[in-house]
This record gives sequence, structure tokens and C-alpha cells, in this order.
Amino acid sequence: MSDDVYVHRGGADQGDTVVLVHGAGGDHTTWRFQTRWLAARGFRVLAPDLPGHGATAGSAVATIEEGARWLADLIAAEGMPPVTLAGNSMGALMAIETGATRPDLVDALVLVGCSPRMAVHPQLLDAADEDLDRAAALMAGWMMPTAFAGGHPEPGTWEHGAAHRLISRSGEGVLATDLKACHAYDATAAAGRIAIPTLIVSGSDDRMAARRGAEDLAGLISGAEVVRMEGTGHEPMIQAPRRFNSVIERFLASCGKASVR
Repeated sequence: MSDDVYVHRGGADQGDTVVLVHGAGGDHTTWRFQTRWLAARGFRVLAPDLPGHGATAGSAVATIEEGARWLADLIAAEGMPPVTLAGNSMGALMAIETGATRPDLVDALVLVGCSPRMAVHPQLLDAADEDLDRAAALMAGWMMPTAFAGGHPEPGTWEHGAAHRLISRSGEGVLATDLKACHAYDATAAAGRIAIPTLIVSGSDDRMAARRGAEDLAGLISGAEVVRMEGTGHEPMIQAPRRFNSVIERFLASCGKASVR
């Protein structure tokens, strides 16, 4: 991969690898509660900034399929496949496409906040084109649990404000491109081709994915497991990191992945 690609790395240079992929308008910090935690348990962790996001140069990819090809190139360049590929929202769609088209590179999937179709509200699509700050405010609100009151397990963390700031500082046109890619993609065919262990994590108050999205997705992927996390929204890995990490640890262990304390 180019030197212009930023990948946050953790853990040893060898061992079972987990690749963490962020969602629309985000960057690798979406997975900040998982990178060090996984590394401390013996996993090799890669959390890339997708093209045009965070510290990775270039333009945002226009389609989920293009994003999946980029991920496949990244994984292959690391020289240690197959990997566990985890994604949130747009990142989950890219993970599905990568798992379906490059089974030689991926041997387990973790899909968070995802549906076979991720239709984007017209109000949000318009805002992403015309008023990035307004779009960031909409997303920050919709990603939170309905009863969210501002508390967080990490002292000093204001989750709503952090999400708003992260999205609002994305590059020109990046969020609009991301959302249009999500809106246009249908994961049905790709999901039906997946034949590897798959964990689907759904927040009970997720207002960004379809209400039955996790169940619909599980119905397409043979043997997929669904875990519903009560009191969380679109980003359970941020909103309830301790519970989320326990779910991931159990799944990785069930796949025979290394875990050392």
C-alpha cells in the first residue's frame, strides 16, 4: 500500500489479525476502545483510515465495491491473511463485500450496526451535500441510544460531541460520497455467498440501520450469530465498550483465534 495510507497498529507483528473498519465520515478512532484491548490479548490489530478519511490521502471511494477492493489490497499487502474483518455501518458493508469476493483473505466477520440495505434518510443526504455541520449534528443524534443522557464509561468523554466533531471535520464531499455509497449498495447477494463464521452486533436503539436489519442480514449468512446489545445505538463498540469487547472476545475464541492475558 502507498505511504499515504494511515493504519493505526497494535499488538505483535505476528499472530491472529483483526482489521477494524470505520463508518461514514469517520476514521480509525471509532475503534479506540478495541485497538489496545485486542492488542493486549495477543491479537495483531489494524485500524485503517479509509481513502480520504483521517490521515489517509486521496478521495473517498464512490462505491462499497471499490472500498472492498481497497481493503482487500490492504490485507494482502500486510502478508498475513486470512484475517478477522470487523466493520461498523459503511465499514460493515465493505466487510461483507470483501468477505464475499475475497474469501482467501478473510476467515471471520464482525458486522456492527448493519442491514442488507442501508437506506439513508433524504434529509441527511441533502444536509451532507449542503451543510456538513448540520449533517454531523443529525448523525451524532441518530447514532445515540434514545435515552442517551451523556454519561460514558471513559471519564471525560462526551460521546455526542465527539461524534459531531469527528464527522464535521471530514474532508469536503467525503460524508456525502460515503452516504451515497451506502444508499446505493445492496448486500443481499454478497451476504448470501459468505460461508465463514460471522457475528452481527446490533444496538437495541439503533436508528441508523433498519429495525430488523441484523435479523434480515443473519437470514442471508449461513450460521451467522446475532447479538443484540440493549441500551446502545449505532456504535455499541463506543457506547458500551466493556460489554462489546466481551462479546468480541467470546466470538474470536469460538473461531479458534488466539487470546492471551
